[in-house]
Amino acid sequence: MRGVSFPEQRLRVGRWPAASIVLVLAIAIFSLATDRLGRRPRIGMTPEFSVRLPVPAQVLMSVGDRHLAANLGGFRVLVAETARMRAEDYAIQARLQKDISRLNPAHEDNYYIAAAILPWGGQLEAAQYVLKRAADARPFDYQPLFYYGFHLYHFFRNPAAGAEALLAGASRARDPQDQWALQNVAAIWIERGYLVGEAAGRVQAMANSAPPGSFRKYLAIRATRLRELDRLGKLAATYEQTYGRKPSSLEELIQVGLIERIPVDPLGVGFALDASGEPVFRDALGKRR
Repeated sequence: MRGVSFPEQRLRVGRWPAASIVLVLAIAIFSLATDRLGRRPRIGMTPEFSVRLPVPAQVLMSVGDRHLAANLGGFRVLVAETARMRAEDYAIQARLQKDISRLNPAHEDNYYIAAAILPWGGQLEAAQYVLKRAADARPFDYQPLFYYGFHLYHFFRNPAAGAEALLAGASRARDPQDQWALQNVAAIWIERGYLVGEAAGRVQAMANSAPPGSFRKYLAIRATRLRELDRLGKLAATYEQTYGRKPSSLEELIQVGLIERIPVDPLGVGFALDASGEPVFRDALGKRR
């Protein structure tokens, strides 16, 4: 071979098997070490979230692109393992998700994750912040208002405010089935969040504004039974004023001539008195015990 003596050529060829052996041994040692380390218990595991950069720094690291910064933050939140997160991790995640909301309030994944994780990790205020901004930035989307309303009902124990959020969301829903589902839940929450007479008027107003059909009739039925319950409550109050005590049963209202018969609940649940002598729907008795 031109330019290379025969002995040198043999020497170079002889080096390759030795290099291959070294490479194979190195891979084997690395694999063995990785396997053994992986079997050892992890002490002092790094938390899921250890740092949160200021918003300007996040934008700077994303070459000035706010939406890219929001996406990078969203990816960081998305891959976190909530099963091993501590309270301080949830607090950092909450601040990070609020940052994402400031960078891009319409970020869809951000509000989904906020609704599903933050309230259960003790970060309800942050979840509501993200959902409210998402609802304002996404007027075509009813779901941020649904989650926002659910949190008002479940965590804040405010069914009236929750119902208002659901009704606002229903006005955005394009599918009639979604509209009816939201309005149905809102009607139930209205019954729990307002005085009976006011609840009856609100549900009746919902029925009046609904398009003709079965759902409108259903809302009207709910309003009717609320009016009947309100009437029974006023009759029970009259009985107490007259006899100095509350009735022990609805039949006593019939016995003293305040009512001819106990009204029929159009939904089949029926009316009864609770332990305090107040008229309620019969299915509420078990819930209060």
